Amino acid sequence: MRKLLFIPLILGAISTFVVSCDETYDNPGDFNLKATLSIDPVLVAKSGAEYPLNVARVVDTTYRYYYTESDTTKDADGNPVIGGDGKYIIKVDTIWYNSKITAKLTEYDLVELPAAEDTFTIKLTSNARWMAPVPSAGGKIPWYFNYNLLTGATSLSGGGDGFVYFRVTRNKNKRRAVTAVQDIMTSDSTVLARLNFVQKGEKDN
Repeated sequence: MRKLLFIPLILGAISTFVVSCDETYDNPGDFNLKATLSIDPVLVAKSGAEYPLNVARVVDTTYRYYYTESDTTKDADGNPVIGGDGKYIIKVDTIWYNSKITAKLTEYDLVELPAAEDTFTIKLTSNARWMAPVPSAGGKIPWYFNYNLLTGATSLSGGGDGFVYFRVTRNKNKRRAVTAVQDIMTSDSTVLARLNFVQKGEKDN
């Protein structure tokens, strides 16, 4: 029994993010050139506050993928092993492999956001189509949401120069346990910007 599941990763870590972008763009970009993407070094809040986006590192890295193989567990005689529930015991193996795509990864320092509800804008410059995948809440209650300031809708991709918007809910408790890791990448996956956000809590000491 074989079951294949392909999931793109980078540096072996799954990280998806809640993001948003404009529906229209002032500069659609030149899609015939090598893909480029850069982030404005300032995160701007709707409340007027600004937060620096400082580069932590820039590295070349390779995307990793995995698939799973499932097979029935067998005993020394080659007979299927049946569990206490009367069902076959299935063993699932995860097989990792590197892709042929090498990406330029720019990762940014962790930004601590205020406990108050607010909406934030990330400005980016690009000559390519790009994607901003939905983030994972890490099994916790979501606090970071994609939100388009212009349309009130959501979107996870764009082209050329544009914006990525997100909003955070009010945090009445302590500092969020889950870091929001937001990836923004060109559609050919050759350029990736990774931003890290956490939110303060009203009950922090």
